[in-house]
Amino acid sequence: MIFPLLWLAAAASPTASIQSPEEMAGVLQDVQQLGLSLANRNLSAIQKVLMAVAASNGTNSTADEVLHGVDEIVNETLEPAVERDFSVAQDEISGFHELFLKCEEDQLSAFNNSVLDQKKVVHFAEEHLICRKHQVLLLDANVSCTTLLQAARTVEDAKCALYERSRTVPEASVVCQAQQHEDVEAYHQRKIKELEDSLAQLLTRKKDCEEAKVQAQLQSERCEKARQDLANGQKACDAKQLMVDSTVCALQTRMGVDCSAYDSCRKQAMASFMQANESVKMTEAELQATWMMLKQVRCMINGAKERSPLKVALCSQERNFSVAHLIINYSSVPPFAPCQSLAEPPGSPQYMTALYGHMPPRAPASPCEASCCNLQVIR
Repeated sequence: MIFPLLWLAAAASPTASIQSPEEMAGVLQDVQQLGLSLANRNLSAIQKVLMAVAASNGTNSTADEVLHGVDEIVNETLEPAVERDFSVAQDEISGFHELFLKCEEDQLSAFNNSVLDQKKVVHFAEEHLICRKHQVLLLDANVSCTTLLQAARTVEDAKCALYERSRTVPEASVVCQAQQHEDVEAYHQRKIKELEDSLAQLLTRKKDCEEAKVQAQLQSERCEKARQDLANGQKACDAKQLMVDSTVCALQTRMGVDCSAYDSCRKQAMASFMQANESVKMTEAELQATWMMLKQVRCMINGAKERSPLKVALCSQERNFSVAHLIINYSSVPPFAPCQSLAEPPGSPQYMTALYGHMPPRAPASPCEASCCNLQVIR
């Protein structure tokens, strides 16, 4: 193993001293190529030339001018280029936070739309509950109407039965039975009066029967209307329930679409982020190495200007240059937002209990007929 200190001592020995014009001309020619060696990051070639310049005892204005020019290239062009490339790399990696932010903004927008849809569900559910309560009133009206119809028919049967019995003509007596002290004329007048009274009673009972039939018919019509109102009311409530269930199905579909879109967005952003991370890490290491080399070159140029081979050799091994300003600030990945989903699958017993468990017992919700509920039944 060759130890650096021994190599530095050998590099700094006076044997490398250049005295002849021919040797100096060769050194000048090599100095002219410093820019190319710098562009190629050929540190060993740069070190060799600068060691040769440092080993020359005399002054040479041409060599010093070239060294000054190279120093200016490092100071005014190459170092700013490193810092500029670093800034570009930093902006590139920082820009991915915006990419993730776009996913989160889309997810937030989807959440807000979901909240609006959930408010629609609540609104439609309230309307459905009101409808079911009204359905109970229609049921009560139907029961009441049926009771009144039964009563009307009972009255009709009684009055019409009485009328029918009154229509039977009693058999005539073979023997006239006059009352005491009643003469024939009085007897005949009394019988005529009884017949007239009987006829009036018959007509009254006939009228009562007919009126009872009319009232029973009117009540029957009222009950038919009540039954129709109840059927229409139930249909209306079923339609409102279908609106609730269909809105829930649409919400479930939207949640699935939004979740897939968010998951896809995050995966694309993560893939791009990881790829860029690897690329930027390589760029970061390369820029830091370049910066270190440029600092070594500037140090060696100063040693060459001072004609100090030892300083050139020491500078070529120097690593104590700060690259703190070339450390990339890697942006963290925002946490993954959980996707929204329905707690109960539409149409399931849990769903029916959660959404319709508080319906009036006499007017419960109908089975779910929305599209996604049918899928639940199939499963």
